Amino acid sequence: MPAPPAPAEEPATDLPRAPGWLGPALIVAVGTGMLAWTWGKLADPLVDFGRELYVPWQLARGRVLYADVAYLNGPLSPYLNALWFRLFGVGIRTLVLCNVALVAAIVVLLYRLVEEVSDRLTAAAAGLTFVTLFAFGHVTAVGNYNFVAPYCHELTHGLLLALAAFACLGRHGRTGGTIPVTGAGAAVGLVFLTKPEPFLAASLASLVWLGLALRASRATRRRAATVLGAFLGAALVPPLVAVALLAGSMPAGEALRGTLGAWPWVLGGDASSLEFYRELMGTHDLAANLWAMGRAASGYGAVLGSSAAAALALGSRGSWRIAVVGFLLVSIFLGAFSVPSMWLEAPRALPLVTLGVGVAVSGRRLGPRRTPALALAMFALALLAKIFFNVHAYHYGFALAMPATVLLVVTLVGWVPAAIAARGGSGGFFRAVALACLLVAVLTHLEVTARRLAGKRHPLSGGADVLLADARGPVVEAALGALDGVDQGRSLAVLPEGVMLNYLSRRANPTAYTNFMPPELAFYGEERMVAALDAAAPDYVALVHKDTREYGARFFGHDYGRRLYAWVRRNYREVATFGARPLHDQRFGIALLRRVDGATVSRATAERRAAARRDNPSPEG
Repeated sequence: MPAPPAPAEEPATDLPRAPGWLGPALIVAVGTGMLAWTWGKLADPLVDFGRELYVPWQLARGRVLYADVAYLNGPLSPYLNALWFRLFGVGIRTLVLCNVALVAAIVVLLYRLVEEVSDRLTAAAAGLTFVTLFAFGHVTAVGNYNFVAPYCHELTHGLLLALAAFACLGRHGRTGGTIPVTGAGAAVGLVFLTKPEPFLAASLASLVWLGLALRASRATRRRAATVLGAFLGAALVPPLVAVALLAGSMPAGEALRGTLGAWPWVLGGDASSLEFYRELMGTHDLAANLWAMGRAASGYGAVLGSSAAAALALGSRGSWRIAVVGFLLVSIFLGAFSVPSMWLEAPRALPLVTLGVGVAVSGRRLGPRRTPALALAMFALALLAKIFFNVHAYHYGFALAMPATVLLVVTLVGWVPAAIAARGGSGGFFRAVALACLLVAVLTHLEVTARRLAGKRHPLSGGADVLLADARGPVVEAALGALDGVDQGRSLAVLPEGVMLNYLSRRANPTAYTNFMPPELAFYGEERMVAALDAAAPDYVALVHKDTREYGARFFGHDYGRRLYAWVRRNYREVATFGARPLHDQRFGIALLRRVDGATVSRATAERRAAARRDNPSPEG
């Protein structure tokens, strides 16, 4: 595929124009259908999302982040989610519905941004791609890699705030003044309170946008200093306010460290030392990943390059009827004869495409459309850095690859057809082919999602905590039934991962730690965690099976966390095991252990409680 051209001033093809309301209405309809289809099935019963519930639940009860609850990221997301719990009640349903509202806000901001740099049809295609591929996706075995039940709200909140900053900068370009620039700076400052990845991308893109806008307007040095000063000054306010608020509950140094979130972890090089993050970026097997990237790029060139040549050859004879026929034929052909892995691996070429778009846009005189286009390209490329050689639209790619995918949609559905039409070709034909490829790619991901959702048949709770689990569900349900048979005042620690058990049983961990996985052990130190458990020993401990070979160590207590495991075995006695014995082979199981001076719970009681949970879902929290 040739290098993507810069957007035309007036994108136009030979396709008839649709009513302006049709695209937004279609996005709303598809989004509503996706919400109904995935309701209660997107969150994982043990991995990651439990932390996203437990931490704000604890904050809503009065505990303080960093002082009482250990946390690796910035303070914005857990406190925002705690606010939702205070306003609307504690429950999975509360968080999911609030996240759906945030998805709607992202769709609106994306639609307006894409419409600004292209046209309405392209904006509708981008919105539908976001809703189907990213907002409600469940491609991997573990859920949580979507915007409705994310493994990490810092990414989804960061992307929303970045888009809000872009909206403010767009308004500044239309109206001038420092108020929109101040709003953009404040939004970027709030992004700082999430994670480093969205902050670096948002700040880079915003400064590029602002710099190009000042250049295009021939701003004086005084004007440029005023605008940049307003942006940077506003960006400093949220972190300073966060430090001041946290300092009311802890020493100033700890408040500053908490506000910095994951920056010490990133700058210290601890993250890059773990095998998991090398595999995530694709540097663990660079040659194979470069080959996969090149193979995906060659697929783009074969399909889209030939389509561009055909569109130019058709010339003015390429009516909208030919475009419709082309869309149907390409959709049927690719759907019938291409393998699913081709579409699941297609995003691997996104770094090359994004870089090509950025070069193509920056190489021309910058106008009002090209400034946001280049900023979007920089934003997308910066987010891809963490997964640069191993890009997919799932796993971490649900957030990190989303802007690059949107940029790809803009390029293929908007800019390239406009360039072909400007050269006398059939832009509508190429646009139809691009939409057909996009449709097959989306349907392939939805097919995988459908298989994942079909396995979510086991209810763990109800009411405000509706959650359907996969094959691990009966084991988790039995463990929750056992905890129901214990006095409500008893505390619980789950090792190495599974704080969802704390949340669903409404039992706090008396220590500050929620996870005891290799990243947490590397960041906090195992001795420190053992000391915390020794100082505030929980009444019960649950050992949950978790294969962590992705971090270079397979089982807790055997390959890592040996001192923690030894402390548990010295101070606790096993009272029940559900499923297989955990942390020994590939079979899943949970072991419940009681502190030697605590009360017991029989297996029979646990099974009766589990049956009661099935027949009588928990009331709203």
